[in-house]
Amino acid sequence: MDKKEDRLNKILATTIDLLIKEGAENLSMRKVAKNAGLSLSNLQYYYKDKNLLLISTVEFYFESCKRELSYAIKLLSVDSTPDKDVFLKKILNMLLIDGRSIHQTLMFQEIWTLAARNKELQDAVETYYKTYCLWMIDLVSTFFKKPDEIVSFLIPFVEGYTIVSNVLPLTKEEVIKMMVKLISIVEK
Repeated sequence: MDKKEDRLNKILATTIDLLIKEGAENLSMRKVAKNAGLSLSNLQYYYKDKNLLLISTVEFYFESCKRELSYAIKLLSVDSTPDKDVFLKKILNMLLIDGRSIHQTLMFQEIWTLAARNKELQDAVETYYKTYCLWMIDLVSTFFKKPDEIVSFLIPFVEGYTIVSNVLPLTKEEVIKMMVKLISIVEK
């Protein structure tokens, strides 16, 4: 990486950190510059305003999520088993996370909030989720006859689970067992 790319990555990582810790409403160009060890004018050289900084930050963040997801999917594919229920349990165990315990959920909440007021960010969110759906369909299609239906069922559930997992009456293991049963009904 060259010096400029290092500096851009530092700015974007700093912005992500501030969004997670303080939320979008407390984010300012001045705060990002200070925390990144730059002058405000130096930050504005790279990003002329907060909107451009946020768009770049979201795109940077989604790229890192795509890399993580690709790696996890690659591991699942390599370790795949011919038993579709075992495979489904593995993928659900990976995807069902307690949103209170991971910074990724906080960042996505901030992104969704920002996207509600910014068309460019909304487009970036939709592009990310379309890609996510396609990856999941590709992965699930090796085991199931109706991958589109399964992914259309799984992704909204998984996303919602991160928000409400701490108040559900079932444990994660019980939820996984129930989901496997429901998906086997869809597959009939």
